Amino acid sequence: MALFLYGLWALTTTFWVWLALSPFSNSGPEWLSRTREICFGTLSNGLPDTYGWISLAAPIPMLLALLVIMGADLRSQAEQKLGRTWPALLLVLPCLCGLYATGRVLRAPSLVVPEAVRMPGDYPQISEPLPDFQLQDQRGRSVGPKELIGSVTYLTFAYAHCETVCPSLMERLRQAAGRTGCRVVVVTLDPRRDTCGSLAGLAQHWRLPPNSLLLSGEVGEVEKTLAAFSMVLERNQSTGEITHPALVYVLDAQGRIRYRFSNPAPGWLESAAASLPR
Repeated sequence: MALFLYGLWALTTTFWVWLALSPFSNSGPEWLSRTREICFGTLSNGLPDTYGWISLAAPIPMLLALLVIMGADLRSQAEQKLGRTWPALLLVLPCLCGLYATGRVLRAPSLVVPEAVRMPGDYPQISEPLPDFQLQDQRGRSVGPKELIGSVTYLTFAYAHCETVCPSLMERLRQAAGRTGCRVVVVTLDPRRDTCGSLAGLAQHWRLPPNSLLLSGEVGEVEKTLAAFSMVLERNQSTGEITHPALVYVLDAQGRIRYRFSNPAPGWLESAAASLPR
């Protein structure tokens, strides 16, 4: 059983690494692009974003748990089935995955995207309706898909206590919105602490444009909204810290989703807005 579980872990890890790092074009299967975006995010150089690298490391604690619980059985079964070469045979797939990941990182363009870089002119647009939701903004008004019609909008997800992804994301959105005049909409990832009564102060703290909307509501309703937008997150129950991708949707004036970015530079956001009719 231990050897079987190790083999299952090795095969699953190989697929996980391939899904995160394998280069494929935008003309590939939509389900593959969507799955990769949700699980890992994708920077403009084809590598995962910060959240994606954390997800990519998920098999490591699984292997450690297997070794702690069934290490002796694994060694015994491996020696019986594979002979003296069992350590090398067991390490073949993990080593190949490590070499492949290292090669992809070394061959990829710089992870730092210059702020002046614009989105490629042939970057594909999508056209998807907004999922249904009903939340409350910092002024106490009810906001749903209909309230987002009429203006090109950057819609993203963040929370007040975030010290990693959110500050940089808010800065980029603030820069892009200042140059384009687009509206910024932020849905909280932490409705337990980012209550409706705290949103006005949070808007000032993030120094977002006056027409921005910060949205929260009942915990269940917010969590339902996050799921509808394919926002994958992980909450640390001890600290309250939330691991999440820097996901940004660009909506046209009709309230339809036209672009979906992970960790975009301001230049990409500005280019996306410029490509949409006002």
